[in-house]
Parts: sequence; structure tokens; C-alpha cells
Amino acid sequence: MANVMAMLQLLGAGSVGGLVSQYVTAAPERRQTRTRAREAMVALEEARWSRGQEDEWQQLRERVHAFESIAIVAGVPRPAAQWYVRTTVALHLESRRELSEHGNPDLAGIPLRYLDAFASATDLIYWILWHPQLARLTWRRRLKRSKAEVTAATADSATIRDALTRRTAI
Repeated sequence: MANVMAMLQLLGAGSVGGLVSQYVTAAPERRQTRTRAREAMVALEEARWSRGQEDEWQQLRERVHAFESIAIVAGVPRPAAQWYVRTTVALHLESRRELSEHGNPDLAGIPLRYLDAFASATDLIYWILWHPQLARLTWRRRLKRSKAEVTAATADSATIRDALTRRTAI
């Protein structure tokens, strides 16, 4: 009986030691990956504004793909990353519509109520990246709340509503 207890203690200590050391030694790499995901978000945020250039859709696509790939590595749940990308593309299309309507980039803009609603998608990703352990428990609830906010705020915009509901690859 003493041998069994000693064996269980040894197995338990080895398991805990293996998990703790793996978690502690990999922490800097995880932080660097989350930092790169935030940098990809900044690049994507810059690309969402239409300036009337010919290659802006291609730039948006490249930055979307860069964000998606680093988000997977950083541990962002795929539904949350997809929602963020979908909201970014919707804002880009609204920005393009406003630019084509007004013709001048200084006059074209997106209404603040849309931007405030879409900020919840950005906040969701930042929350997941900043608090990865806590986010595992709360990201679904926050995603649902973000979708409700965006749907309520953009009910009068056919461009945004279409971009959010359409299931197409970018």
C-alpha cells in the first residue's frame, strides 16, 4: 500500500511540475503573440477607412488574412475573430459608400452611432487578448452582446446589414 501511495505522489508531483513549468516558460512567447495580434488589429483598423484608392480592397484583404492567422495562434476563438473581421469589412463598405456619395474624403464619414456599436467588436478582441484565461469563460456572452448592439444600431443601414449577414469570403 505504501508503494502505491508513493507512486501516486510521484505521478502527481511530476504532472503538476510539468504543467507549471510549461506554463511559466511559454509565457513570454504567448505575450509576444498577443502583441502581434494587437498590431495586426491596428493595421486592419487603418485599412477599414476608404480613401478612394484602387488597391484599398486588396490591402484590406491582406490585413484581414494577417489578423486571422495571428489571431488563431494567439488563441482568439474563431467566432470572435470572424465577428471582428465582419464588422471591419462592414465599416469599410460603409466608408466606401459614403465616399462615393460625397466624393470628398474630408466630407465622407461613418455616423458615430455605428462606430460606437462596432467598438464592442474591437473591445471583445482586446478583452480576449488582454485576459486570455478569464476570456475563456466570458467571450461567448460578450460576443452575443456585441452582435445585439451592432444589430440595434445599424438597423437603418442596408449596406452594413448586408455586409454583416452575407456569408462570403474576403
